[in-house]
Amino acid sequence: TAAAGGFYFPDSKNTRIFYNGKDVGRNDDPLPKDWYTSDLWPTFGLKFIDEAIAEKKPFFLYNAFNAPHFPLQAPAEDIARWRGKFKVGWDKLREERYKRQTAEGLIDPKWPLSPRPEDMPAWDSLSAADQDHYDHLMAIYAAVMERMDKGVGILVDGLRERGQLDNTLILFLSDNGGNAEAGLRGRADGTNLGDAESDVFIGRTWATLNNTPFVRYKHYTDEGGISTPLIAHWPAVIRDQRKGALESQPGHLIDILATAIDIAGAEYPAEFKGNRIKPKEGVSLLPAFKGENLQRTQPLFWEHEGNRAIREGNLKLVALENQPWRLYDLAADRSEQNDLAAAKPEVVKDLSTKWQAWAARADVLPLGAWRGPAGERRKQSNKRTFDLKAGDLLEGKHAPDLAKRSIILTATFDPEAGQDGVILAQGGTLHGISLSLHGGKLVFLLRSAGRTATAEITGPFGKTVEAKAVLADDGKVTLSAGGKEATAEFSGLMRGSPRDGLSVGTDSGALVGPYETAAPFKGSIRSIRLELGKR
Repeated sequence: TAAAGGFYFPDSKNTRIFYNGKDVGRNDDPLPKDWYTSDLWPTFGLKFIDEAIAEKKPFFLYNAFNAPHFPLQAPAEDIARWRGKFKVGWDKLREERYKRQTAEGLIDPKWPLSPRPEDMPAWDSLSAADQDHYDHLMAIYAAVMERMDKGVGILVDGLRERGQLDNTLILFLSDNGGNAEAGLRGRADGTNLGDAESDVFIGRTWATLNNTPFVRYKHYTDEGGISTPLIAHWPAVIRDQRKGALESQPGHLIDILATAIDIAGAEYPAEFKGNRIKPKEGVSLLPAFKGENLQRTQPLFWEHEGNRAIREGNLKLVALENQPWRLYDLAADRSEQNDLAAAKPEVVKDLSTKWQAWAARADVLPLGAWRGPAGERRKQSNKRTFDLKAGDLLEGKHAPDLAKRSIILTATFDPEAGQDGVILAQGGTLHGISLSLHGGKLVFLLRSAGRTATAEITGPFGKTVEAKAVLADDGKVTLSAGGKEATAEFSGLMRGSPRDGLSVGTDSGALVGPYETAAPFKGSIRSIRLELGKR
């Protein structure tokens, strides 16, 4: 098996494959030569099935494609077939997909198409070069998806050839919605994009298309982050009149185990090797396959990196990390456009209480603990100078390591009169920095392990603003702009580096600054430089 993403080809520097516990390298036996993972996984899955058939045993195969996880990589001939097919642009494609979804009954026509994010450009406003850049990214993504689809075909054809297809339940699903990492522009690193040494992300623009008609993306618990299709195929059990049927009852990943236990006629144990284990979650999906009601008596719950949600019936309560709850009636508004929280505070209280009880039971609390102890650092960039532009998003090994370093942030921008917006942000509520316009003020804010410091300058500002924000070695914070200067004290440097990435023109992770919502910057960001001192 492979880690999430990482590699698709044998000649990637990240390639490591274990076969029956042995590291078999890149092109060693028993691997075929010049393999591609979406072909390799189902091929070896069928070998496992053959072993079970030979021993006259039932089989359970978990075939986890790494496609379409980043870094996106596909054979050049596959990419070439898709080049040019996305130059119609994300705006028209979103409208076309929305119409097809409603026409085919996948979504209710009364659910609106969510608007294009404010900081996402209209396709027709892009230069021909930019359109070609984005088309190339999506062509690589499409090639990855097409090859995975063929991999599913390898499994299905193999089961048919072995006489096992009719009495095998196949469940096909994704683990999350479209991925928006790498910002608006995506990532296109490498000489030959899509090959084993390239690093390609489609970015937030195409992720918005992929999540039509919903809002937000992977990482969030809004519908764009958690809604994925589940396709069930089992000819021996799913009756002819149910073939191709659309089932609107919501399911959850926790239901997969419950379904397998139900089908196998097994009992969920109370303990394992003398240790008590948590009770089974979820319900069997078998009734839904037959057109019957699920026996669900409990709400569905989510939490991911501080983002949280609960769904009970058609009511869904959802929130970003450290943000207030929002309430939606998914029967009328699955696109999550009409927040009912203010109108129905009693529902918010009821559902949030249930979520809190679940979070305590499921070891979710305290929120934010997933970041690890204060001061714990992950591998981040060793660079000390970053020249940035609007739309940039640096995450993981590309993100600045702010821990125990002085900081100099210089920014030149043209603000839009009367408009708030985030100029730069990195981090969240534990560690982070942000520069923003908020309430008519330019605000530089730092957070680290419970300490905060804020320096702010009150406008008005000129057409073009040159700002400089500094965290000195002694903890003194200085912000200067338009001939004015403000200071604050931070009692030292950042104790740890933010886990969330750096974004320019918005705050893409947990919110750092004084703002309650991360309003995108509506003016023009001319240039930004971030300089870090020696540790």
